[in-house]
Amino acid sequence: MGYIKQITIQGFKSYKAQTEIEPFSPKSNVVVGRNGSGKSNFFAAVRFVLGDDYTNMNREERQALLHEGSGSAVMSAYVEVCFDNTDKRFPIEKDEVLLRRTIGLKKDEYSIDRKNATKTEVFQILESAGFAKENPYYIVPQGRVTALTNMKDSQRLTLLKDISGSQAYDDKKRESEKILADTDAKKDHIDRFLGDIETRLDELHTEKEELEAFNNKDRERRALRYAMERQTEERWEREIAEIDDRRQNRVADKEEMQNRFVETEQEIGRTETRITELKSELELLHEERAQLEADRRDSARTKAKIELDIKDLTEGQSTAQKAKKLHETRLRHVQQTIKARQDDLKQLLPEYTAKKDEEANIKSQLVDAEGQRKRLEDKQGRTTYYSNKRERDQALRREVDDISQDMAQQKAVLMQTREQIDALQDDIKGLEAEIPDLESRIENQGDNTMDAATKVQRAKDAMKDLDDNKKELWREGYKVQSQVTNARDALSKAESNFNRILSSATIAKGLDTLREIKKLRGFEGVYGTIADLVKVKRDYKISAESHAGNNFFHVIVDNDDTSSRVIDELNKRRGGRLTLIPLNRVSPRPVQYPRTNDAVPLIQKLTYDQKYESAVQSVFGKAIVCPDLSIASSIARSHGLDALTIEGDQADKRGRLTGGWRDPSATKLDAYERVAEARSELEELLNRQSQNKRDLEQVEHKITKALTSIRQNEQERGQIERSYEPMRHELRAKQAELLRKKDSLDDKERTAARIDSDISNLGAQQSDLEADLASDFKKTLSRDEEQTLATLTVSVQNLRRQAATLTGERSELEYRKQEIELELRQNLEPILDQLQNEEGSSTSASGQPARLKEAEKSLSRINKDLKTIDGKIAEVDRKIDEVNGKLAERTTSKDEMIAANIELSKTIEKHKSRMDRSMQDRQRAQVQLKECQQRIRELGTLPDEAWQKYANKPEQQLQVRLDKVNNSLKKYSKVNKKAFEQYENFTRQRKDLTGRLEDLVKSRDSISNLIAHLDHRKDEAIQRTFKQVSKAFSEVFGQLVPAGIGRLIIQRKSDREAAGLDDDDSDEEQEAPQRNRGNKTDKVANYAGVGIQVSFNSKHDEQQRISQLSGGQKSLCALALVFAIQQCDPAPFYLFDEIDANLDAQYRTAVAQMLEKLAGKGGDGQGGGQFIVTTFRPEMVQVADKCYGVAYTNKTSSIDVVAREEALKFVEGQTK
Repeated sequence: MGYIKQITIQGFKSYKAQTEIEPFSPKSNVVVGRNGSGKSNFFAAVRFVLGDDYTNMNREERQALLHEGSGSAVMSAYVEVCFDNTDKRFPIEKDEVLLRRTIGLKKDEYSIDRKNATKTEVFQILESAGFAKENPYYIVPQGRVTALTNMKDSQRLTLLKDISGSQAYDDKKRESEKILADTDAKKDHIDRFLGDIETRLDELHTEKEELEAFNNKDRERRALRYAMERQTEERWEREIAEIDDRRQNRVADKEEMQNRFVETEQEIGRTETRITELKSELELLHEERAQLEADRRDSARTKAKIELDIKDLTEGQSTAQKAKKLHETRLRHVQQTIKARQDDLKQLLPEYTAKKDEEANIKSQLVDAEGQRKRLEDKQGRTTYYSNKRERDQALRREVDDISQDMAQQKAVLMQTREQIDALQDDIKGLEAEIPDLESRIENQGDNTMDAATKVQRAKDAMKDLDDNKKELWREGYKVQSQVTNARDALSKAESNFNRILSSATIAKGLDTLREIKKLRGFEGVYGTIADLVKVKRDYKISAESHAGNNFFHVIVDNDDTSSRVIDELNKRRGGRLTLIPLNRVSPRPVQYPRTNDAVPLIQKLTYDQKYESAVQSVFGKAIVCPDLSIASSIARSHGLDALTIEGDQADKRGRLTGGWRDPSATKLDAYERVAEARSELEELLNRQSQNKRDLEQVEHKITKALTSIRQNEQERGQIERSYEPMRHELRAKQAELLRKKDSLDDKERTAARIDSDISNLGAQQSDLEADLASDFKKTLSRDEEQTLATLTVSVQNLRRQAATLTGERSELEYRKQEIELELRQNLEPILDQLQNEEGSSTSASGQPARLKEAEKSLSRINKDLKTIDGKIAEVDRKIDEVNGKLAERTTSKDEMIAANIELSKTIEKHKSRMDRSMQDRQRAQVQLKECQQRIRELGTLPDEAWQKYANKPEQQLQVRLDKVNNSLKKYSKVNKKAFEQYENFTRQRKDLTGRLEDLVKSRDSISNLIAHLDHRKDEAIQRTFKQVSKAFSEVFGQLVPAGIGRLIIQRKSDREAAGLDDDDSDEEQEAPQRNRGNKTDKVANYAGVGIQVSFNSKHDEQQRISQLSGGQKSLCALALVFAIQQCDPAPFYLFDEIDANLDAQYRTAVAQMLEKLAGKGGDGQGGGQFIVTTFRPEMVQVADKCYGVAYTNKTSSIDVVAREEALKFVEGQTK
């Protein structure tokens, strides 16, 4: 139903903070509050947003609406109303419509559903929802009821007319009357103009006859002039054609010379490039020769040193060989003597050993016999020493104990001795194993020395190869560095030339930045420029460049996201400007090419990847190539394409022609390709330079390892050479130690045998003592014992003699053995060691042959290197001579070409001067031709038969005839030459004006009918509105005052004139006679006002006019009229501001009941709506669906829902 659901206020008057009022009831709502709390400001806020007030405000007026309380200043305010739109009263497809008006010091804006809207749009939407400007009584502020109460009858009539919409009829009528006045003025003007035309046509009729005679003569004159001018035109055309033929021939000659000049310049450029390359090559060759000379000097010094070393080694080797022979003789003699003495020793040792064993056996027997004899003697002595068995036994036991202790000690010593024997035997075994190994090592010492020398030489050979490789890499690096320098210069020149031809620093900078951007991660979608991705056939390069221009340097990317990121990078780096073509955005339209052999689509002469098709089509799709400019111009206009020639001349669809001579050597594409080639060559050289540095680092690393290997092998060889003498000393030391160990072993074995014998004797002695202990005590030996003692005495003597004999023999053999051993150890073996040491020294010196061999190999290698270097130097000298020859040849050729081009340029200048003079002649002839053609055009159009009869006559005869015709025309000097034209013009104007006059008459009749129709419609609308309002007023008044009656009456001018009253007396007017009400002459124009007659006490008593009523009764009548108007033109909601202020209690109750009914309560709900009312009286509160209270705190208003009881208490308190 379009009612107000919610209102939000912020910053408006006393409402500072955002005040979002709780949703209103779709029926009746009452707002209460103290005076000054903000009720009226709330009412004003709604009027503000609905445009009922506060329109066309200035700055001060807007400032006055902003909140001015404490705290920070409010710079803007807004009021927002939320309308219910479930019935789609508003022409918006939403269930809610938000209307907001915002003001500030410099703004006043509307918005609908949070979108800005103009004031006109807002008012149109409000009118479509039922808020009519003509009926502003859906909002009744304070004072409007009073104004309606005091309104005169004529003012009420005006109000009634406004409500009926008569204002729209009046506006249309005024527009129609204005058009009607304009039509009458035009009609009068046309009438006057037609009269003037008729007069002038009569005058022109006479002038036509004179003009006819004049035209006949003038036609002949023009035919003669035409024939003469045609002859002159043909003469100038022939002259221009001859000039064009001569000029065409000269143009061909000039183009041929220019082409020759350009080709020569290109050849000069290529020659200069080649000269630069030859100079660079010559510089490299000189550097290489200097390096080879340095290598040769180094090799020569090395060769001299090696030859000196070979000489020293050779001389030393001869002396060493003589000494070696003498040494070998002495060594053989000593070795033979040692061998003989060792053989003697070997023969002596078995005999010596046998004697020693025999001696030991005899001595052992002697010891046993002596021991047994001693024991018997001791026993014999005891028999005499002791007196009884007990003493003897005690003594024997003490001896047994002592023997036991001795045996234990001897066994311990024997065990220790045997352990020492075992240790000595182990040491002897070890030495016997080590000595042969050491002897073998000494014998192999020479071979080890040779092997070490071989390793040293191999390491040096590897070092030499690496050093040669390093020198080669150095030479290669220097060569590449020189080439890099030349390539950088070439790239710089190519870029300078390209930038000069491009004539756009921003594009050039952008292309440089683009190369850096393409290296970044995430820019794989940047494919490159069209010049990079499209290849043009050589013959069509000038045509393609003429068409595309700098478009060749547009950049193709995959999508617009990549385009944005590239542009961001360009901006970030300040890297120039580029045009980018995202493939996902480009979709050129298909092009229809002409079906003729004289036109070839340029795009067919391009080579590119098909994925760039759309981008290439967008640049070259509309370009075609034609054989000449005339065909190009024709096709361009007929097919809407850009047509070009092979030479680059261009014609577009608008007919413009662009062309002229182009320097084939100065094309952007060629310059860009040269830049790309130079950059590619530089990058390749930089890669080679980097690879050369890496190779050099690897070789230096290998050289370091080779030097380490040489040092290690030389140290190993030195160790081998120095280790011979220590090994000899070590051998002799081990041999001496072996002898010492053997002697010790012999001593220990003898000691062990002696100890073992002692232990046996002690055992036997112990056994004998124990046997004595077991025997009886006797004073003498037994017979057997005495006999044994006597036998042992003899045996001991015999054994002693044998032992002495054997000891002498063994001593002699031992002496001989010791003599031989002493001779070997102290004489022969030291001499052998000395000789062998000398042999070791010679063995160390035997490395000299190896060194000599090594030196000879080095000499051979150096000679080979010198030969190779000499060959390289000869080859370099040959190349230097060859390059010098080529350089001289190229320089001479360049000078000759420069001289030829100087002469050719002079010839071209002379040719150009002749062509300029020819062009001047053609221009003069062209001026004469144009003047002649202009004179022909000035003669006007003539039929062919008028001049063809003079076409072949001589010019002199034509001139005679022309003079006669000119004399005849002199008598027509005052003839009106425009009589025919003027007569035709005036006739045509008369016809046009007559037609326009008829149209104006028809239009005037239509306008008059429209005005009459509008008057009739207006009267009907006013009468209809009066009837509706009058009926509604009677009904409403009857509901408000059930005991009374009220009605509206029309005051007519005729009635007022009859009563003798003026408009100011309308309030005192009596009821006028009604005699003319039914007449047809009763028109709205006769209405003078609308009066009100009411009766509050009876429906039959005489009614009173409103001027006769009390103040409360007047207010009630005004409210009844408001309600009547609202019922005739209902609105979705109504706003009343204290409309019950001047009413008596009984009438306030009646008005409250009326609001309840109109709001849909207490009645059928038809014709009602939403009511929002402010009041200080309880009657309104009692019938309200929702009550709201306005509070005022800290100079800020707020509004919220309150209970009906709270609202009643408030209004009752206010009443008291």
